[in-house]
Amino acid sequence: MPAQINSYPILQLGSEGAKVEELQRLLMPRLPGPDRFPVNGIFGSETEHAVETAQYQFFLKQTGIADEMLWKSLYAKAPVNKPVLRRDTKHELVAMVQEVLKDNGLYGGAVDGDFGAGTETAIKNVQRTRRLTIDGVIGNQTWKALCDIATFVTVN
Repeated sequence: MPAQINSYPILQLGSEGAKVEELQRLLMPRLPGPDRFPVNGIFGSETEHAVETAQYQFFLKQTGIADEMLWKSLYAKAPVNKPVLRRDTKHELVAMVQEVLKDNGLYGGAVDGDFGAGTETAIKNVQRTRRLTIDGVIGNQTWKALCDIATFVTVN
């Protein structure tokens, strides 16, 4: 494996150089056409917005700072190291899932971080439409499906 894949620098507004260019290249396919920006090795506000967009897609806190978890998720093209979530779980990740589902018209309940019956039904519907095992549990395949759904939404 090339050394660059194992190197996850923390990049943020004002960062410059080859690693920023690498980050920009990884971010580009995650953005809708109008949100694209020049790959120039300069971490400006456009790159910061792209990082926040990718963080939303991978269910990470939207800080605008590229950290190790964002790098790993970009290389995997999916959320990484996520816990299995199921009914009766209370967790900030449940709220992130609820937000993505709501943004896509797939969930009408509260964004409260409480994995209740409504969230479970929404997850089962996602699993059904994506031809996954319909168990209402968010495991690796469902995390990937949710990431794909989140990728079609432009966040502000």
